[in-house]
Amino acid sequence: MAREASGPPFVAPGDEPRSAEPSAVEVDEAEDAPPSPSPTSKPAALAGAAPGSAGPREDDVPYLTRLAEVATAFFPIGFIAFGGPQAHIAMLREVFVLKRKWLDEDRFLELMSLGQAMPGPTSTQVATALGISRAGWLGGLVSFFLFDWVGFIVCIAVGAVLNALVEGAQADQRAVEVYKEVVVGMGPAAISQVFLAAYSLGIKVTGGDSIKVALALITCLLALLLPSSFTAAILYLVIMVCGGVITVLDSRRPSRKGQYPTAAPADKELLKRMGMQPRDGYILAFATVALFIVTWVLVLSPRVTYSSPYSAQLFALFQTLFKMGGTIYGGGQVVLPMLENEFVTRCGDEPNYVEDFAGSAAAAGGCSWVSAETFAFGLALAQSLPGPLFNFSAFLGAAYLGVPGGFVGFIGLFAPGIMLIYAFMPFWERLRARLWVRCLLVGMNASSIGLVFAACVQLYFKFVRVSGEAVVMLLAAALVQGYKVPAPIAIFGCAGLGWALFALDAGGPYCHVGTYGSYPLQTKNCL
Repeated sequence: MAREASGPPFVAPGDEPRSAEPSAVEVDEAEDAPPSPSPTSKPAALAGAAPGSAGPREDDVPYLTRLAEVATAFFPIGFIAFGGPQAHIAMLREVFVLKRKWLDEDRFLELMSLGQAMPGPTSTQVATALGISRAGWLGGLVSFFLFDWVGFIVCIAVGAVLNALVEGAQADQRAVEVYKEVVVGMGPAAISQVFLAAYSLGIKVTGGDSIKVALALITCLLALLLPSSFTAAILYLVIMVCGGVITVLDSRRPSRKGQYPTAAPADKELLKRMGMQPRDGYILAFATVALFIVTWVLVLSPRVTYSSPYSAQLFALFQTLFKMGGTIYGGGQVVLPMLENEFVTRCGDEPNYVEDFAGSAAAAGGCSWVSAETFAFGLALAQSLPGPLFNFSAFLGAAYLGVPGGFVGFIGLFAPGIMLIYAFMPFWERLRARLWVRCLLVGMNASSIGLVFAACVQLYFKFVRVSGEAVVMLLAAALVQGYKVPAPIAIFGCAGLGWALFALDAGGPYCHVGTYGSYPLQTKNCL
């Protein structure tokens, strides 16, 4: 039976009628804005159909249409997001800046810097922010899930099978080796996009300016010299902030005025399209911090009772991963030592959860939630799948406590970073209107580009170990850059070529692949 309308109809974010009164963010931007640019100046990409072109305003596109665009854009990315966070960033830029033109380079660089300045998985936070900016809070959830879903489903499924087989990881090691053989060319093909992004973004961000080049160079060199650890990740954040401070001070020099942005952002409707207000950001930020503190206190208290030992284990799993997700800078590689300490060696010298917190949820499950063999097996699997390495949490949770554990582990590790990007987006739309913030971003962007160049070096040594893999990488880059082949087609096509070269032993020997020697032409000349 049809339901009678009892109030004003539902209006999706971004479809609300325009108000005659200017919003608070518009007033705030107007205070800092210089005289309005001429009608012929280039509008922001999010304010129209494409940068610098005439077309319908973004606000005129129906909300459900924008939400559907988020889904259709991110669905295929879930299958090809190989190569780690910098490769993901390069892919997102290719799709949403160059192809779909949802936003311009400056806005994209802002989102990239925000992601790198926050704890959590950088590429997933950027993907989520893209969804939010396009279709509000629901669009962010859609982009988050579709960016991660392939790796998540495989990890949770395999982990649950291992849980049912009682840590049968060694028995299935052969299956993982076969899978890694099939995707042997995927890594080299995917990282080609990182090199393309480093080149184009480097030119865009530095523009040949000596100070910006110096900031990028210093960050790149330090990233290569420092070990991949939590301390190094924190130092990266400090370097980015220092780079921003340097450019703020430099912008005050009269001779440097032309090197920094002066015009206020043209798009003043994004906050409304997101359907989020600063008060929502305050609530989310408070909830994140409160959840972090409360769960930590409860999990260590022996006085808290649970309905069953399994419930205590689930709660301890959530708290363990939520704690990591809220304190990790630098992405998945940084979180690995902490995951190993929390899942494999829980009875180490500091802390010893079973003895030091006896009777609490933290002590549930004993000294080892998963074996070292299962941990290594899951890590190899997660690294070979598309999506962020944080999907490893779904495998560990499922291997420990089955399918429910997989969901709890996934939510626990991802939740802090995603909650924080949601919390900060409304504030960012206000802050970015201020001149000093825009100058701060110039230095932060230049410093963060240094990390992209460092990633090029690190990823090359990780994925290109023989000349055949170098052929795959160079061909993928040439197809995308020189012949305008869509990145997904180039990556999958060159990945297939990579497997063919492996099977023929062309450009080998491929001694790093576990199944090497299984084909007639493979001589297996390994030391």
